[in-house]
Amino acid sequence: MNRVLTVDNYQKMPWKNGQGFTLEIARSHGNGLVDFDWRVSIADVKTAGSFSYFPNRKRIIGVLDGGLGLTLHIDQNAPVALYQKQFLHFHGESDVHAELLDEAIRDFNLIYNPDKYAARLQWLNTQDVGSWISDASQVLIFNAKNKLKIIVDAEQYQLNEFETLLVENNHHSRQFSVEADSHYDFCIIELFSK
Repeated sequence: MNRVLTVDNYQKMPWKNGQGFTLEIARSHGNGLVDFDWRVSIADVKTAGSFSYFPNRKRIIGVLDGGLGLTLHIDQNAPVALYQKQFLHFHGESDVHAELLDEAIRDFNLIYNPDKYAARLQWLNTQDVGSWISDASQVLIFNAKNKLKIIVDAEQYQLNEFETLLVENNHHSRQFSVEADSHYDFCIIELFSK
C-alpha cells in the first residue's frame, strides 16, 4: 500500500524530555514516545539542550533547514558539527547535548529498533537522480522543496513541499523514478526488516 502523507497527517507531539515539540511524519505502529519500531519526525531546535533518551533504538539525525547547524556532544566523544543536509547516526541511549551554531534550526530524525530493522537514509539534491530499485520493507520519500513527481512501478504520485510518500513493500523489489519542476531536494528512507 502506498500513501501520500500531508502536513495535515503529521502529528505534533511533545519531546520525551519536555523541552520542545516534534512533528511526527510516520511511524510503524503504536502511540506515544515508546511504542514503535521506527519513527520519522521533524523538530524545531531553538536553544541548546539535551536529547531525549530512546533505549534500544538507533537514531539518524540531520539539519533540514534554518541556521548553519548544530554541534553535537555525544557521550565522551569529540564534538561533531552537523550542517544542513548532513546526517549522523548514533545510539538512542547515548548522552547527547546539542548547541546551535548560530540561529534556530529544523532537524530531521529517524529513530528505529536495530533488532527489527536495518535503515538507510539518503538526501538527494541533484538533477542527476533518475531511477532506482528498492526491496526495503518500507520506503519513505520526504520532499523538502518544490513539486516532486514520483513513479513507483506504474503508479504516479505528486508530492508538494513537506509531503511524504510511504511505500509498503510486500517482499519484492519496487522500481522508483522521480521528476521535479526544478532542482531535487528530497530524502529517501529505506527500512529493511530483519
